[in-house]
Amino acid sequence: MDGPDLWDDLRERGVDADDPDVRAAVRAALECLERVHERSGAPAARRCVHAMRAALDYQARHPDTGDMSSFEVDFQDEDEG
Repeated sequence: MDGPDLWDDLRERGVDADDPDVRAAVRAALECLERVHERSGAPAARRCVHAMRAALDYQARHPDTGDMSSFEVDFQDEDEG
């Protein structure tokens, strides 16, 4: 499922499907799902798709906060304003 239709669909959704990092991440996820499908079948692959969506949604809602510098700058600007 790494054909032109996939990348066109991503572009229609506002994703920069030509970004090499995006392409690599998508391909890695699809390859992982393909291995699950081959090993355990379609139902297992579908369960993994749902789990991956949930994990990615969680990750998007809880970004890494190790570098708080941009937050601190924004907070200082609001405090001074």
